[in-house]
Amino acid sequence: MTKRIIVVPDVHGRTFWKEPVMRCLDEVDKVVFLGDYLDSYPDEAGVAEDIFANFMEIISLKQRNMEKVILLKGNHDQHYSSKTFYRLAGGSRLDKAHWQKYHDTFNDYKDLFKLAHIEVVNGIIYLFSHAGLTPYWLNKVNAMMWKLVDREISVADPAIIDRINQLDDGVLGQEMLSIIGKERSYIMGEKTGSVLWADVCEHPMPDVIAVYGLDKVFQVFGHTRLDGTVDDVFGFDHFAMIDSQKCFLIDEALDKKIMAMPPQS
Repeated sequence: MTKRIIVVPDVHGRTFWKEPVMRCLDEVDKVVFLGDYLDSYPDEAGVAEDIFANFMEIISLKQRNMEKVILLKGNHDQHYSSKTFYRLAGGSRLDKAHWQKYHDTFNDYKDLFKLAHIEVVNGIIYLFSHAGLTPYWLNKVNAMMWKLVDREISVADPAIIDRINQLDDGVLGQEMLSIIGKERSYIMGEKTGSVLWADVCEHPMPDVIAVYGLDKVFQVFGHTRLDGTVDDVFGFDHFAMIDSQKCFLIDEALDKKIMAMPPQS
């Protein structure tokens, strides 16, 4: 049986995930949500209660399929789940009126979420996160927290992914997650943002820098909006950015690393 993974990019209150995920749930090995469940765009405004109900449906899906469904967090989730992140890097469209309700929900279901996840399909190590990992940010986290020898760090290593996920557990980790790149913050921005904040143009292009094992993985992330009218995927040999309001499929039977799921016929 071939391994198949559905990837759901930024949700932002939208319901595009429901039909393809529920239709194919029993036929795939994993469903990976890339985060940003809340904070709709102004041109896609939804009623707050509907956005929250959609979010709770996703949480319920995870609870019913604990091993199959992977829930990652984005910056629009972190500024509700962490008071430190909210203070340092609260983003646009933050819903102050519902902040406490969202904060309580993320804390109630904290163990259901993480920041990064890896899967191997057809010998390719897929690295999933909300905004992707960059060499600059990994170097800064190591200098501030891990204190490892550079050659000991490889994002293809599950132990390093565990370290990234553990950043969610402490104040200094939240400070590292709050780092915003120059593309998103011209005044305070650093060279690149964190795994929650990196803009697609902050990733090495077109050739990945062979450091921290970034040349050994294929990253899949969202965060930088695509309108879906021209390209479903913005990417190169080492990553795919897929924030285009539709679900995607990784299938070892296909000759593409990732592709948009076709609509139901």
